Amino acid sequence: MDVRPEVIELLIKVLKKVDPTYIKDTLELEFLQEREDKFDTFGRFKSSSGYYEFAISFDKKGNIKRSHVNLISPYKIRDELEKKMYKKE
Repeated sequence: MDVRPEVIELLIKVLKKVDPTYIKDTLELEFLQEREDKFDTFGRFKSSSGYYEFAISFDKKGNIKRSHVNLISPYKIRDELEKKMYKKE
C-alpha cells in the first residue's frame, strides 16, 4: 500500500493518543480511505502489553472521530503459544 508519509505520521500521532506505549515501527496498515475531511484506517500495531488491532477515523488535524482498538494477543500468551508450537526453550 502506497501511503503518503505525512498520513502515516498523523496516524502514529493518533495511535499514541490511544495507547501511549505504542512501539515505534510496528504499524501494519491494512486499509486507508481518505475522504474530504477525514481518514478511515484499519491495521495492527504493538505496544508494551501486546498486539493490537485498530479501526480509527480521524480528521486531517489528528482529532479522533471514531476509535476501536482491541488487544488481540498479550505478549505472555503469545510467548507461551510459540514455545508450545515451536518447542522453544
